[in-house]
Amino acid sequence: MFDPIKASKEIKDSYIDYITTTFDMADTDYEREFRKELQTDGMVASGPFLDIGGSYETGHTLRELIQAQKASVLFESLEPVAEKERELKLDRPLYQHQETAMLKAGKGENLVITTGTGSGKTESFLLPIINHLLREQEAGTLSAGVRAIIIYPMNALANDQMKRMRALFKNYPQICYGVYNGNTEHTQSKALAEYHRTYHDETGEPTDPAPNEIISREVMQERPPHILITNYSMLEYMMLRPKDDAVFSGAKLKFIVLDEAHIYKGATGMETSLLMRRLRARISEPDSVQYILTSATLGGPDADGDILSFAEKLCGVAFQRSGIIRSTEKRPAMEDFLDFAPALFEELQRSPDISSVLDCYHADFAPGGSEDEKLYALFLHSRLFALLRKVAHQPITVAQLCQALSEICPMTNEQVIAFITVCARAERDGANLIKPRYHFFVRALEGAYITLASPKRLFLHRKHSFTNENNKTDATVFEAAVCTDCGRMAIVGREEGGALRPSARKGLDDPSDFYYLKDGAEDALIDEEDCADDATNDFVICSVCGAISTEADTKFKPLCEHSESNYRKLRKIEQHKNHVARCPACGFGSFRRFYLGSEAATAVLGTELFEQLPNEEVTIASALKENQNSGRRSIFAGTAQPQQIRKKLMRQFLCFSDSRSEAAFFASYMERSYDEFLRRRGIWHIAEKYRNSGIVKVSVFQFVDELSRYFENNRSFAEWDAGENQDVGKLSAASRSNAWVAILNEMFNARRGTSLVSMGVLSFAYRRNAQVATAFQGDPYNLSSQDAIALLELLTQDAVFSGAVDAGKEYTLTAAEREYIFFTPSAKKLVLLRTGDSAKQSWISGWRGRKRPNGNYYPNSRLVRLTRALGISDDEADVILEDYWTNVFKAETEEFVLDANDFDICIGGTESTKFYRCKKCGRVTPYNVKKQCASVKCAGTLEPCDPLKDSAMNHYARLYSSSHSEPLYIKEHTAQLAKDQQTRYQEAFVQKKINALSCSTTFEMGVDVGSLETVYMRDVPPSPSNYVQRAGRAGRAKHSAAFVMTYAKLSSHDFTYYDDPTAMISGKIKAPIFEIENEKILNRHIFAVALSSFFAQHREVYAGDNQTVLLNEGGYELLKEYLNTQPENLRQLLLRSIPAKMHQRLWISDFGWINRLCGENGVLETAVQDFRGAVAEMEKELLACRRRHDDEAAGVWSRTLRNFRCSKDDNAGKKSLIGFLVRNNVLPKYGFPVDTVELIPDINAVGRGKALQLARDLQMAIAEYAPGAEVVADGKMYVSRYIRKMPGKNADAAWEKGFYCPKCPACGQPNFTKDPVTGSGRECVSCHTPIKRLSWRKTLEPRMGFCAEKEARPVPMHRPEHDFKTDDYYIGDPHRNLIAKQIFEVNGQVLQIESTSNDSLVVIGQTDYKVCPACGYASETGVPLEHKNFRGYRCVNKEGNSTEYRLSHDFKTDVAKITFVTQEAADINVMLSVLYALLEGLSREMGIERTDIKGCLFYTSVDGCMIFSVVLYDAVAGGAGHVRRIVTADGQAFQQVLAKAISVVDSCNCDSSCYRCLRNYYNQKIHDNLNRKQASAFLHQWAGNMNPLPVETIE
Repeated sequence: MFDPIKASKEIKDSYIDYITTTFDMADTDYEREFRKELQTDGMVASGPFLDIGGSYETGHTLRELIQAQKASVLFESLEPVAEKERELKLDRPLYQHQETAMLKAGKGENLVITTGTGSGKTESFLLPIINHLLREQEAGTLSAGVRAIIIYPMNALANDQMKRMRALFKNYPQICYGVYNGNTEHTQSKALAEYHRTYHDETGEPTDPAPNEIISREVMQERPPHILITNYSMLEYMMLRPKDDAVFSGAKLKFIVLDEAHIYKGATGMETSLLMRRLRARISEPDSVQYILTSATLGGPDADGDILSFAEKLCGVAFQRSGIIRSTEKRPAMEDFLDFAPALFEELQRSPDISSVLDCYHADFAPGGSEDEKLYALFLHSRLFALLRKVAHQPITVAQLCQALSEICPMTNEQVIAFITVCARAERDGANLIKPRYHFFVRALEGAYITLASPKRLFLHRKHSFTNENNKTDATVFEAAVCTDCGRMAIVGREEGGALRPSARKGLDDPSDFYYLKDGAEDALIDEEDCADDATNDFVICSVCGAISTEADTKFKPLCEHSESNYRKLRKIEQHKNHVARCPACGFGSFRRFYLGSEAATAVLGTELFEQLPNEEVTIASALKENQNSGRRSIFAGTAQPQQIRKKLMRQFLCFSDSRSEAAFFASYMERSYDEFLRRRGIWHIAEKYRNSGIVKVSVFQFVDELSRYFENNRSFAEWDAGENQDVGKLSAASRSNAWVAILNEMFNARRGTSLVSMGVLSFAYRRNAQVATAFQGDPYNLSSQDAIALLELLTQDAVFSGAVDAGKEYTLTAAEREYIFFTPSAKKLVLLRTGDSAKQSWISGWRGRKRPNGNYYPNSRLVRLTRALGISDDEADVILEDYWTNVFKAETEEFVLDANDFDICIGGTESTKFYRCKKCGRVTPYNVKKQCASVKCAGTLEPCDPLKDSAMNHYARLYSSSHSEPLYIKEHTAQLAKDQQTRYQEAFVQKKINALSCSTTFEMGVDVGSLETVYMRDVPPSPSNYVQRAGRAGRAKHSAAFVMTYAKLSSHDFTYYDDPTAMISGKIKAPIFEIENEKILNRHIFAVALSSFFAQHREVYAGDNQTVLLNEGGYELLKEYLNTQPENLRQLLLRSIPAKMHQRLWISDFGWINRLCGENGVLETAVQDFRGAVAEMEKELLACRRRHDDEAAGVWSRTLRNFRCSKDDNAGKKSLIGFLVRNNVLPKYGFPVDTVELIPDINAVGRGKALQLARDLQMAIAEYAPGAEVVADGKMYVSRYIRKMPGKNADAAWEKGFYCPKCPACGQPNFTKDPVTGSGRECVSCHTPIKRLSWRKTLEPRMGFCAEKEARPVPMHRPEHDFKTDDYYIGDPHRNLIAKQIFEVNGQVLQIESTSNDSLVVIGQTDYKVCPACGYASETGVPLEHKNFRGYRCVNKEGNSTEYRLSHDFKTDVAKITFVTQEAADINVMLSVLYALLEGLSREMGIERTDIKGCLFYTSVDGCMIFSVVLYDAVAGGAGHVRRIVTADGQAFQQVLAKAISVVDSCNCDSSCYRCLRNYYNQKIHDNLNRKQASAFLHQWAGNMNPLPVETIE
């Protein structure tokens, strides 16, 4: 059984061990401080918190309602089965809210049912629907036609509801039901075949659907069901398809149900609201329809106004306060207050015989009841349970609960868990006594900060100084970094004004300097090959004040006023490519700040969570009871003994990420990292097997052979979809290849602190060395036998560490395997001597020493080893190296590779295999030459050690020693995948073929997996409603308890909720707020209405959802003809479908909207011409091939053309017309961003069902899909390369262009325009000073999206690197819609707040691309002379011509512009801090997801002075009505946001800014500019009474 306490402790301990292993420090003082800080309660882990959900107040039973004539009498005949087998039980009391919903719905009220999870919301809308249908059946009016449409946000929820329908109506054929979604087949035959494939009886035989379940679209069109279950996207498509019109035209619609209504916010809320209006416009009696909304808890009666406003805006009809229905938690009355020993609950947890245990304790208070009822009665007599209800009214940690319950009797945490577990099994009348859920939180590190003076201190919260007890600054605190190899320390910062100042990380472009802390052994520091050691990098720093200067300067003038005893010597490190700061002490490692990569940290946590899940279930069966049941006792049985029955379990969890790209990468990353654990785990156990057998040495070949068998026997690398039937040969080959990869990886990484060699598990010995070691044992070297062999092994290991090693003839590594092991797909080679040419080849390493022009040698570790061990010169050592190459390696070719089969493996932990640790750097090695450290850059001495014994606290050692050897299968489940692939993975998870799904937000209301108990969130969800939904995926099975683990990444949002988890676990969920004024969204609904009307009259163009007639056979021209007639019925339909206040603005009545669809730049016109232009281009190429008689190329072009065009004569299948319209932003997208573009992985697969859907809002796409960006989807990586051109345009007009000035020379404001910049330039949007033409750069807007390189790549173990940064700027729009403008006097100062819609901003990429004008090939480095276009053929641009652009995207949205009229607002650092404080305050105060709002600064001229205004805006293009809420006539909304912003900055305890207050991932380039104290001081001045002033005050 899963133990949440044990799991939480193990996960926390494992996480801390991982951190200390990753940041292994050689300085024992800092190491001790580090572990002490990590162990501090709440520092990196919090919880687990116990959330106890109970049951709800009950009302009458269905039978009682029938007798009172409040429910149809036909409920009794609905399910002609025994009461206990009924879905709707007649004699079980309904929850009070379920009964209320049925009665109010019967009176025609529109309802909002806002209740908690597990409250039976489904019955709350299902009972009214069934009651209505049964009443119609009683009256004889139940004819065909839809009575209820139940709309779910996801297919998975709809599929779950269908299971319920089948059980309810299987014996009542009078009521028909059906689901209509993307998986519903058109023909009955296909639908039946799919049904048989999916559903089986107990014997495994396919089952037939009930006669009243409608499973195909064709039958649904002929005979619409009474209950139609669908999602909003499919409802949209049903209204579009001409044949589906029958579903609505014949409908006698009574109910529309919107389940999970709280998710309808922002763009999704707007889209769904318009869909509801259009549906009402289509049906004949719209006023007879009732709406039922179900939702998570949206607050108490004080929130009624917001709830009603939301419901009315969503549905377009009136709701009454009486229609808001809430649940009331049931607290059954205690019957007694008896004390029971904790041992009772432990026995009840273990024992299969509840009654016997209760009898032993005289605690059976329900003698005739079931075991669940006996437990229910027990707790109502328990004083302990009464106290539990009292103290656990809100989430509480288990430790706090244990302390509280121990007031009655002392209890351990384990006893508390046993008590809760048994309590969860208590049930009466179908109601659980409690529904426990455990919540565990872990957080990221945000760096480590150290003092340099003694005693050394280390902190894990950002600090600038350390203050002693006398409140006097005792020492400056510096950010620390540690060498990844030797553990030496460095400090990080930037020199400013003679002192070292903090410097934040800024992604890949990190400008910070690293200073190595010297420890006195300066002669051991090694400079880079090409750097002169002229002491210019030697510095001195004061540990008290942070003053810093070169060591040379301090000889002439004092560093500061403090004593020299406070000074520390430093070495400034020269940084090279990718800002790598190489350690000068060891030369191998590089300095790394104390930050954990999100993938690595969450993979470690996920792995430990996975390992904690039980892989078997043990039940104890009473032999006596079994014998009694059989009626006789076996004559062979003897004394009856309880039997243990073991059942294998599939360890499973759901993993959530907010970003689909993160979810996609994590699926690949964690599966591959777990594969690495399995490989090392296998090595560990094979070495252990040999050790236990007394074997001390085996050949690599033997070891690989044994390891292969281990993997094969444990099926460690079996394919997930092969099951037990995987081909034996294939499994054997996979096992052997992984065994070789494991050994070669271990050989190459043997010197790393995390290797199995460093842990003392094994070591490697080159067999040829033993034969020649005697050469060093006599004169003149006189080495001992052990020293001689160790010296030769070190030389050989240097060659291995260069990567010049393979498996010889036994196995050939693939390019991907070489990339994984050696970090390059190219084979590494060794040559005797690197020449000038070979020195430039990164895959070539030299064996001998290479001389500088001055005759000295470049650094060479082998020369150093020989000179140090033998006391000889470099030249003599070089001769020995040449001799070794010739007579030991016996290299027969110029390029040499070591064969791993020439090595033996020495088994650690045996008498003959010794290990040693350096006293100075801590490095472990099996090679001891005169007690000299194996690192040539360390002057330390070796001492014997037993690393295998000492590795108890090592995270990796604990992980590798685990006995679990089964694979971990984790797959992506995001909107990027094709629907059939999503379904495939989802079904595999349900069928327990996959261990985990890495999901994005699309799955948070997903499939109900009853046995699932664990959910893992890789970031804190945007809101409590998201958290509740994700957490609610687990613990849905009867008597189960959920375990939810959440990782708080580096963001103010995540850290805020980490510090206050209860605000997320049971936080307040606000009713969504949105405005239906987004013109982009409204346009799509206008187009959908028009296309639906057109398809109804011209079904031949719809052609069964086939795009060919519209695109290839004149259908588009027919559409334009139809629209140009301006049909009156279409006009009236649009007027009913679109909100009246938008009619004039969108030109509804005069059909002016047609231009936006079919005009020259209309969205459909552009899409059609793009398609036809591509066809024409391919036809031209095909014709050219035929003229050249190039039959092979012609065949390729012909196939490509047919597959792309898919006309009726092409015989290449069909492509979806609806898919074409959605993909090209013609139809509504429901929840997807508004301005979307695609990264197309395969242009020829577009429109086919199995194609990936890589779509992003343009604001994000110009960074995430920019040329060169690497995008992961479904286990592959795609590299963006092409910017798609506008159709039918020549090279100069192929893209929308713009002009960007990064900085106005006069005021510094960035400027952007799409108007031409003439020779005289253009004036600044802020200060109106002319900006000369040469100051402007060209930009390109990728409206048509991007294409990837032709070949997908394997997903690397490191996160794809794309440092494509963007900046947002407010550019203003003279045609914007001014909503409100308020001016106030606050504390004697003037404040202006302005709210606008349709206002303009621009996103500018900060990377310059050279773009091919012919095919759109784009790169930072230039366009190659020979390159291919995105279809894979040679581009016509053979000269490499290109134009340089930055990517841009300008968009309109809702804006709130805040101007603080004070000279302080001219300070950019202050105002940046104010900006992010206000964004955090607005998000938290008004319940807006932080990612839904953004902000920037804008220079404003006030009274002749330039100051910064704060611009807040909605992230969604077109606006969602978020930021405009800050502008009210009385100014109170602003004051509330201001108060929350002040609370954000004042409640933090950092010195400047951190991830708890102002910092986040997206603003990391200005982290050094943000200061919470400056923001606090500024904002406090504006807290007070808001006195309105005339608008002209500062005009």
